Amino acid sequence: MLPRTRAAATIWGEWHPAVASRRRWPENNPQRAVALHDSWWTVAAAGLLATVTLGAALWIADHLDVDRQLHTVGLFIHLAALVLGFGGVLIADYLMLVWLVGRTTLAEALAGIARLHVPIWAGLVGLVASGCLLEPNLESAMTRTKMAFVLILTLNGLQALLLGKRLTNHVATQLTKRLLLWGAASGAISQICWWGAIGIGFWNTEH
Repeated sequence: MLPRTRAAATIWGEWHPAVASRRRWPENNPQRAVALHDSWWTVAAAGLLATVTLGAALWIADHLDVDRQLHTVGLFIHLAALVLGFGGVLIADYLMLVWLVGRTTLAEALAGIARLHVPIWAGLVGLVASGCLLEPNLESAMTRTKMAFVLILTLNGLQALLLGKRLTNHVATQLTKRLLLWGAASGAISQICWWGAIGIGFWNTEH
């Protein structure tokens, strides 16, 4: 006779996981740091900081004693920063124009612009820092107008980060008229301020 085999017991009811599977692993969802483009509050805080920083730079420029060699170094850095920052702005505007004429997608244009944020802001910081070495005449109305242009384009650049986030959220849908007008106004303000500051800087150099 064959040995009798014991049938496997069938247990009905709630399933309980094994002890080994009860280990608790850390959740893979760390909290994201607050970014400038998160809300208008973050943009306003960054704008306030930028305004204070520009004011401090003007105070330093007014009290700094610069010799000829240091002035020459400052001028070289100023021109290099201008090429870096304004060049990035021109490329960013070009990418948006390419999208407007239908030669690329909005997602591709925004991705290209996102890569230009670092050189644009680095150029702007370099312009402000090197400007302290150029002995600006703060009593001149033209110089004050130039500083106003610099402040406006800085604030405009900060709010453009928020605009970029809103546009990214609409890459798969049709853009609203509000976003289109917002983008057009941001681009126009940027160009006016950059060209205005460059023109005044050239005027001050010649006169």
